[in-house]
Amino acid sequence: MTVLSITLSWVGVAVLVVLVLGYASSISRRSPSAVGDPALAAELGRLCSRRTRRLAASVVDLGDHPSTRSAFVRCDAATRFEIGSVTKALTGLLLADALERGEVTLQTQVGEVIAKAHGTPLGGVTLLELCTHTSGLPRLALRPMTLLRVPLHGLLGLDPYRGTSPTSLLSAAARQHLRRRGHYRYSNLGAAVLGQVVATVAGRDFSEVLRERLLDPLSLGGAGVSTPDQHADWGWSPLGVPFMPWVMGGYAPAGGVFATLDDLTALAQGLLDESSPGQSALAPLHDIGAGRQIGLFWMTDTVAGTGRQMVWHNGATGGYSAFFALFPQARRAVVVVANTSGRKETERVATALARWLARSRQDL
Repeated sequence: MTVLSITLSWVGVAVLVVLVLGYASSISRRSPSAVGDPALAAELGRLCSRRTRRLAASVVDLGDHPSTRSAFVRCDAATRFEIGSVTKALTGLLLADALERGEVTLQTQVGEVIAKAHGTPLGGVTLLELCTHTSGLPRLALRPMTLLRVPLHGLLGLDPYRGTSPTSLLSAAARQHLRRRGHYRYSNLGAAVLGQVVATVAGRDFSEVLRERLLDPLSLGGAGVSTPDQHADWGWSPLGVPFMPWVMGGYAPAGGVFATLDDLTALAQGLLDESSPGQSALAPLHDIGAGRQIGLFWMTDTVAGTGRQMVWHNGATGGYSAFFALFPQARRAVVVVANTSGRKETERVATALARWLARSRQDL
């Protein structure tokens, strides 16, 4: 056998061991109990399973009888969670804020801001196309390093983005071909490019713009862009494989933010009472089919049987998942974050909590 084949064999054995041990540990745990608001904790405890690790949830009601409730499973208010693509919703708020400042328009082209994009397919893409996922850019920059990192991420829980700088991201984006431009095609690359455009016109790094224009005004002191020195703990796949924190560098505007439940709850309150910067990001701009619309990254669905809207975004990294939903007409919100990447499970809990809140406060 060659050295490569022996190495791959040992990697396969290691992965199998990790999967078996992770799954065994998950099914051996008792069903968790939740702490926090008694009523919400009781409901959350009912919804969680033995495979739940750390999970936190809040429900916000700014209606006739305002209340904010939070509950925690194996964590507390100071626990950091990676929020994955909920970061895109924050980037949308920053874009809306930049529009209000007159720094850009939705028809601003990338090549007008990023010199290296001028004369490339990327250069003619507008900010509107980027924030509605209609630019034609691929999900990730297609390059040899991506082909190597993605399987290592899946097998060994490594960070597929680490080491990507804003400069290398924009250079890679400028080399991409646009496919089905004008049609909805979800793109982490496009979201990252948009965030770097907003940062460039502001004359700062993306993390600094996020802090100055959104996090500080809303007092989201526990949130920030992940760096090698500041990040959430290791998370887990649904099968129990540990995944290292994602430090996304140039891709940060697409999914590189961590936050506590209190941060996300304060954001929900700010959006519901319209005190948040970039409020106009929530307004739908483009129909993407199946009854769904998109604004500046924010999705809008109609709640079945009510005719009312849910404005939302979800997210997942290698070891975390999040769901953030607003019900503007009822002035309510539901937030769920977990340190496992089982996005469907997190959405199931969030949907159930929304229904629970509706039953306790009448229909959404």
